[in-house]
Amino acid sequence: MTTRDAGIDLDRPESLRLRHRPVQQRGRVRFEAILAAARHLLMDKGIEGFVVEDVAEYAGIPVGSVYQFFPNKLAIVAEIAAEDTTSLTKDLSAFELDPSADDLQDVVESMIGLVADRWREDPSRSAVWLAMKSTAATRAMAAEQSERMAAALIPALQALGTEQHEDLQLIADVIIELSQSIMLLAYRGDKLNEAVVAELERVIRGYLRAVAQDR
Repeated sequence: MTTRDAGIDLDRPESLRLRHRPVQQRGRVRFEAILAAARHLLMDKGIEGFVVEDVAEYAGIPVGSVYQFFPNKLAIVAEIAAEDTTSLTKDLSAFELDPSADDLQDVVESMIGLVADRWREDPSRSAVWLAMKSTAATRAMAAEQSERMAAALIPALQALGTEQHEDLQLIADVIIELSQSIMLLAYRGDKLNEAVVAELERVIRGYLRAVAQDR
C-alpha cells in the first residue's frame, strides 16, 4: 500500500483528507503538478503566504482542478508530508547494520547520512516540516508520522544492543524528534549545512552511549 491509496486518508484528521485521488493518467499528471508547485511555494513563501490560487497558477492548471482533489491548502501540505514520511520510513525500515562496523560512530553516521541524503535531494522537506506544525490538525498528523518513523528505527536500536531498555519506543521518539529539529536548523539557507549534520551525529552518538550505560 502506498501513500496514494485511499485507505490511508482515514488515518488523517478529517480536514486533511483528500476529496478524490486521481485514477486516469491526466488526473495523475495534474495531481503531481499540484504537489510539485506546492513544494516550491512552501519554500518560497512559507505556510503563511501559501494559497491554493498560487499553487494552481504555478502548476499551470485551473484552481478548480486543485479543489477537485484537495479541500484546502493544508490537505495539500498533508499529502506532501505523507510522501516524505513514507519515503523516510521505508529507508529506515530497510536500514541494515554492517556486521563489520562495530564502532557506534560508524553506525550513527550511516543512519544520519541516510536522513541527510533525503534532505539534500529535496530541500522542500524543511518547509513541509514547518508547515505541519501550523495547526492542531497538522500537528496531530505530524505526531503520528513521527511515531511511524520511530517505529521503523527500533530494529536498528535493538541491533545496537539497547533491546533491554525499558522504553525503547521513547528512545526512538527522542532520536526522531531531535533529528527533525536539527535538520531544520541545518537548512537555514539555500543548502544543507554539513557542519550541523555532523553535530547531529555527535549528539545522537552521545545519547545512545548514555542509554547503553544506563542499561
